[in-house]
Amino acid sequence: MGLLDVMIRAGVRVPQDLSVVGYDDSRFAKLPGIDLTSVRRGHPRHADFAIKAVVERLDLPEREPKRIALPPQLVVRGTTDRPAAGR
Repeated sequence: MGLLDVMIRAGVRVPQDLSVVGYDDSRFAKLPGIDLTSVRRGHPRHADFAIKAVVERLDLPEREPKRIALPPQLVVRGTTDRPAAGR
């Protein structure tokens, strides 16, 4: 969001001149006036997976630990656009 502020003050038009993408999709990213495109790391079922893994380890301590990869999600908002033709 700091980059957005600096670019706007410098006269750079976001997203017409520059697309900006944040990472972590904080609650501020969705505020009007910011509307930051962001990568969301969390997953709605993150806690469900963690609790299930803990219970499995308690029930079966001899079992090898599992690795669960939850893919990030791109949340497109107002700070990104397609590149202009011819640039």
